[in-house]
Amino acid sequence: MDLTPKQQTSEAIRQAETILMTTAQRPSVDQVAATLALAEILRKFGKKVSAIISDPLPQQAQFLDTRGLDKSLSGMRDFIMKVDTRTSEVGTIRYEPGQDHISIYVTPQKGGFAPSDVSFDYGDFQYDLAIVLGVPARNRIDRVYADNAGLFATMPLVNIDYRRSNENYGAVNLIEPAAASLCEILIATSESLQSGLIDADIATTMLAGLMASTDRFTAAHTTSKSLTVAAQMMAAGARQPAVVKGLYGGGSATARPERNDAPRE
Repeated sequence: MDLTPKQQTSEAIRQAETILMTTAQRPSVDQVAATLALAEILRKFGKKVSAIISDPLPQQAQFLDTRGLDKSLSGMRDFIMKVDTRTSEVGTIRYEPGQDHISIYVTPQKGGFAPSDVSFDYGDFQYDLAIVLGVPARNRIDRVYADNAGLFATMPLVNIDYRRSNENYGAVNLIEPAAASLCEILIATSESLQSGLIDADIATTMLAGLMASTDRFTAAHTTSKSLTVAAQMMAAGARQPAVVKGLYGGGSATARPERNDAPRE
């Protein structure tokens, strides 16, 4: 029996060890929150994750904990030290980890080595899976995609979105037009991997994305499931007062987060 897109997404995540995640250019609060939340969920699930957003974050997302984000592709590849052996011969190589460093010892079998014999380089990036959140078309994906087209071509891509206009450009396309936000989709994705992955911090981030996407549950695309999911996040420990203050400056009725995903196409 064929797997559903949700099952395919879960299976792709289970099989991957290293995952590269990104979202749209000029991301919305929901897109930022979804990227942060899913990255933390996958790390708790035992995956190595690089979450990249190159563009500046919207002002209303500044209160979120963004330490798990990178602005460019820099990790998940080997750091290579090359030792010139044309005039010397290597006997043994060993390393000793310290509290805040690692020492690498190259003992010569013959001759000796000088600092000028050592050079440094990087290996290829090593990722098993790419996940793109909330981007209906390839040309709207964060510029890390265009800047590293060769890398993205080497691995399967999971495309998660709720827009009917999504171009289905992924190897797996998890598109749920009935969802009110990306974060709503990701809650079910988390549960399909393992129960209990959503802690209070992740729940707070998820609630921020959901509230931003629905304009505090007043937008036309808000559904009963949106409210049920919000209640789930509150039960998981989401800090609703902090979310309201962060998104709306203390709860001002006129303050609304910037969104680049307002049209439900």
